[in-house]
Amino acid sequence: MGKEFVFLLLGISAGAIIAFVAGYILARSKADRRQAMFQVEIDELLQANEELEQELRPLKRRFKELESTLNQEYVEKASLLERLKHLGDIRRELEHERTINQKLNERIAELEQMIGKLEAQMASDAENIERQLDQIEDMKRKITRVVEEALAEAKKAS
Repeated sequence: MGKEFVFLLLGISAGAIIAFVAGYILARSKADRRQAMFQVEIDELLQANEELEQELRPLKRRFKELESTLNQEYVEKASLLERLKHLGDIRRELEHERTINQKLNERIAELEQMIGKLEAQMASDAENIERQLDQIEDMKRKITRVVEEALAEAKKAS
């Protein structure tokens, strides 16, 4: 019974080894198939990625063009903003000059009124002086007449 038992154990061991090897081979082939499937999926994904990159290249170029245009428009708008600020400064200066001109015109009007008043005063003074001169002339004539009369009487008396 010892030999049969040994053969039985050898048979069981051989069967276990065969089953193990067969399981290993099956597992290995299953793993190889999975790896092959994964490799196919990876290859498909890489191909799709390459196709997407091909499609993205013109979009990237267009994006760069749009970005350049946007930057150019930004520079133009910044330039326009500077010009607007400059125009605002000029407008403020013009308003200031307009205010100064308005004040000068008011002052000129005041001076013209003063000149008009002075001219009227001078005309009035000139009339008064003329009247006074006429009065002085009259007095001079009267004095001259009185003196001539006195001289004539003095001549008659002498």
